[in-house]
Amino acid sequence: MFQNLQKFKDLLQNSKKILLINHIKMDVDAFGSLAALFLVLQKMSKSVKAVNDSETPKDFDFLLDKKIIEPELDISEFNPDLIISLDAASQSQLWEVYKKFENIFLEKNFVVIDHHQTNSWFWSLNFIYPNYSSACELLYDMLIKLDFEKYIDKKIATLLIAWIHTDTNIFYNQNTTPNTLKVASELIKLWADFRSPIYNFYQKISLNRLKLFAKAVESLEVFWNLIIWNLKNDDFRNTNTSLEDTSGIINKLSNIEENEAICMIYEIDDWVKVSFRSKNIDIWSFCASFPNWWWHKNAAWFYLKTNLIESKKIILEKFKIFFN
Repeated sequence: MFQNLQKFKDLLQNSKKILLINHIKMDVDAFGSLAALFLVLQKMSKSVKAVNDSETPKDFDFLLDKKIIEPELDISEFNPDLIISLDAASQSQLWEVYKKFENIFLEKNFVVIDHHQTNSWFWSLNFIYPNYSSACELLYDMLIKLDFEKYIDKKIATLLIAWIHTDTNIFYNQNTTPNTLKVASELIKLWADFRSPIYNFYQKISLNRLKLFAKAVESLEVFWNLIIWNLKNDDFRNTNTSLEDTSGIINKLSNIEENEAICMIYEIDDWVKVSFRSKNIDIWSFCASFPNWWWHKNAAWFYLKTNLIESKKIILEKFKIFFN
């Protein structure tokens, strides 16, 4: 199934120093796939480093008892033999790290592992499979085909199943396939702790996060068949929360019976993040008309360099034209 897998295996075996990178503003799938591969490579006695523009979100700490992401890593000094990108659909999603060390990325062996339909196949050795629900599901099947199952312990299995949970909304989203359930079953056989991710990502909620959720509900507006929610910079400040605390909000709000599409707008300093969920509307085509966008089936998001009021105006004008 996986073309050039033997070439990838040879690169892994022949490389002493390996660098892992995932996309900016990493989500759970980006971190989980990177962390799982990080631990596998350590078991193979590789010198491995991981880099991103940002630290690991605090919400992920329960899964790993050590920090592996090094935002200030000097890649030139580390001088890797091999670089592997996980869950990133383009170079632009590698952000400042790629810009700063572009010459290193260009001269080294570089492998891309991703499941996004929009991936630009931005390197010479690409494992891009949009039929997978998540990078973690894809990585697991690759590890099995590479004959690396012997390296998958309880911690690695838990990392992989946690992110399958979140990218499929605990097997509810339409990206859930028979293979997704098969992989989850096999990970449980490998002693994955499938309960703690469900508790931490779906059941546990702090008082401050609950207050943030209330702010989102208060902002509800309905336009045609589109429901819009928003969170302002002041909402985060007044509730002592951050963008990390919005995880899962849009999935809860998308269960409103009357909605055809949900739009959640988050202010992040002088940017806004716009997330969409839909039931029947081709929302990814709409989001593709914006820069800095990503998508899954019935879910898409993008970033705009503007304020909340202006972004809402832009979205509504385009939405009316696009779906009229």
